[in-house]
Amino acid sequence: MFCRMAICSNSKQRNGTAGGQSVKQLKPQLWTLGSSMICTKADAHDVAPLNSFISWQDGNDTFHILPRDDALLADLNEGDSAIGRIQECGSGGAVWIIGNEVICKVKSWNEERQLEATTIEFVRDNFPSVPLPEVLYSWIDRPFKRTFLILKRVHARTLNIAWPSLSLSQRQNLANEMAGHCLTLAGKKSSRFESVSGRGVLEHWLMGKLPADHPSCMPMTLGPFSGLEMKEYMSKISGAPVPDFDVDALPFFHCDLGPTNILVSNDGDSVAAIIDWESSAYFPDFWVATRPATNWAYRLSEPNVDPQDPYEWAKLFSSALVVKGFSCQEEAFRKWKDTKTGPA
Repeated sequence: MFCRMAICSNSKQRNGTAGGQSVKQLKPQLWTLGSSMICTKADAHDVAPLNSFISWQDGNDTFHILPRDDALLADLNEGDSAIGRIQECGSGGAVWIIGNEVICKVKSWNEERQLEATTIEFVRDNFPSVPLPEVLYSWIDRPFKRTFLILKRVHARTLNIAWPSLSLSQRQNLANEMAGHCLTLAGKKSSRFESVSGRGVLEHWLMGKLPADHPSCMPMTLGPFSGLEMKEYMSKISGAPVPDFDVDALPFFHCDLGPTNILVSNDGDSVAAIIDWESSAYFPDFWVATRPATNWAYRLSEPNVDPQDPYEWAKLFSSALVVKGFSCQEEAFRKWKDTKTGPA
């Protein structure tokens, strides 16, 4: 079996709880984080609780992540999950700002999925030149079937927001810089299609057709398997030839480098951080330059872009990757994708 998915229904028992309800503010100094943790805010001069998992300073305040204490929560209302929530991805997860310096990212979880915190740690250890957010703490909330990732906030704009203010040369330079980071990441190769921990890969666009009743709350993972098995799998699910790739040397690649996952410096001259590493893995080499050229996730979003050319970033980035030596097999991939018939 090549693809794995967690079965869930439309009830809380399937998901633990809805992703957008995972973090709730009960009062200005108190949040619940899933089923097992709370976050408190105190004066910066107060002594840190002995049971604090992580603490950080934010102006004149100090925040602490602590084990859930039901006595502390007694007689309080249920809390409001909308406060501080800056992104919600249906039942799959959501993102909150806590205070001014920390991001809390919550995603659906099952045993087959790679932990984003582990991937970020791998990148930090192996590619110190690649700009990353700092992981403060992470954990798995098994009753909620969620992962919680506490990140130090990077105060920068997304490429999508910055785009209208960037000159043509700045846009090209950012594409070149990102292509350079991809080349750095590709310095690590594997003979297997898998995550850095040997788990399956989150990449819908290389899979067969999903079942009509497949739940959206738990994305399906593909693999893990060898490079040769990957090519055989792709051959079985399509009537067109598989794009060419070296089955013995699959480069490490962040496959979701759209304009909302790239943060740029205030002056627009450099990349401040690359975020959202959950889908990063060892991929067929053709995918590095081909995915930006063929996937809607690289599209610039209105109203921040001239609607006549929403794919300007995708074209600049893919072309920069080709200059770095990656092969863009757009036509071959589109033929393979358009004739997919096999199930995932």
